[in-house]
Amino acid sequence: GGMGGGGMGMCWVAREVYGPENPKWLMFRGWLLQDAPDWPVTLYAAYGEDFAAWIHDKPAIKAGVTWLMDKAIE
Repeated sequence: GGMGGGGMGMCWVAREVYGPENPKWLMFRGWLLQDAPDWPVTLYAAYGEDFAAWIHDKPAIKAGVTWLMDKAIE
């Protein structure tokens, strides 16, 4: 477990929904590591990598996740 090198590994879902070139994934990562309540951090650490792989070919779900992440970083 752990947070993967102080959180370096905790960006799977954000990179999947935004794409690695979009700086929004870094904005979400910053929110997650600094401002987020404990519960999404715990869920993201436990399930984020598998969830990112699962939504890879599910554009409708990715759109919903993108909307939620945008709300978090607004």
